[in-house]
Amino acid sequence: MKNSITYFFLKSLSIFFLCFPRILCIKIAKKFGLLIYYIFPKRKDVATSNLNIAFPHKDKGEISTLLKSTYKHYTILIVEFLRQRSINLNKIKIDMDEETKELLLSENGQILMTAHMGNWEMTIPILSQFKKIAAVVKIQNNSGGDKFIQKNRQFDNTTLIPMRGSRKKMIKSLLEGKILILASDQNAGDRGTKISFFGKETSIPKGAAYFHYKTNCPIVVGFCILKEDYSYEFKLRPLNIIHDNDIKNICIDVNTKYSLLLEEEIKKYPEQYFWFHKKWG
Repeated sequence: MKNSITYFFLKSLSIFFLCFPRILCIKIAKKFGLLIYYIFPKRKDVATSNLNIAFPHKDKGEISTLLKSTYKHYTILIVEFLRQRSINLNKIKIDMDEETKELLLSENGQILMTAHMGNWEMTIPILSQFKKIAAVVKIQNNSGGDKFIQKNRQFDNTTLIPMRGSRKKMIKSLLEGKILILASDQNAGDRGTKISFFGKETSIPKGAAYFHYKTNCPIVVGFCILKEDYSYEFKLRPLNIIHDNDIKNICIDVNTKYSLLLEEEIKKYPEQYFWFHKKWG
């Protein structure tokens, strides 16, 4: 019963927000973000702790202001996702530079390392217009919520692979010339590679390095950033990887370079990073 109610609730919210213009929905979302910040600040302590680690020179007031902006950003993303299944990308301005377009012309498989940065959910509908993709996704405990989320991620040229799914399927996708999408920024604990991030050690998943080692497919790093005019900037950059037969060295190299690129992006748009998970432990 609980799962069915969750699905019905999310579906109803989706229909509600589809009744209004996108810009109005975004303005409503920002108001909700402030409301949540003041009334129901879930994981506020975790986010505050993370922000203090990443930006030790910011005072309490600056951290509070940044956190408010983060809440507003993520309520915008929630509303954008509720509308995502029915979006018309032709009506949303999406900027891509020439290097990104050139990378998308490749017929070979590619490993995309992205993060919970900007609007990562937009990566699927954007990329699916250019190439076949396989996105590694987390299965939610609530089956109703999971059903809604996975339906909203179903676009042409898109295959969804559960995070704990078969590595063979992921490798097969790459060998078929697809882009394998991996959100690589969550704390991987003992299973990851220990890397410095904002000056403090954290654990980065080994998946991207492993798939490169197994297939020799190139790795690209990409983010979809929400701009002030509510357009998106989508960009990809190739990751230059050392030539080494030792998987451990490849993991260190890949995850160090990825973390540096992610740091640079966060410093430009700190309110657009998902500070609510325990990045450092």
